[in-house]
Amino acid sequence: MSDPLTDLLNRNAAAYTFFYSLSPETQTALRQKEIHTLPELHRAASDVAMQQRPQAF
Repeated sequence: MSDPLTDLLNRNAAAYTFFYSLSPETQTALRQKEIHTLPELHRAASDVAMQQRPQAF
């Protein structure tokens, strides 16, 4: 079965460019998610970034 994120990166140059501009840690976290569209990729990357930030108080 094909991976939706890999399919997206293969068919969408903007998604590919955005994904590979992210840190390796973020890329690894995103590979564990079901991502089908560029907007989903942007949202997921934002979510991962928020999770990776240090907790405030």
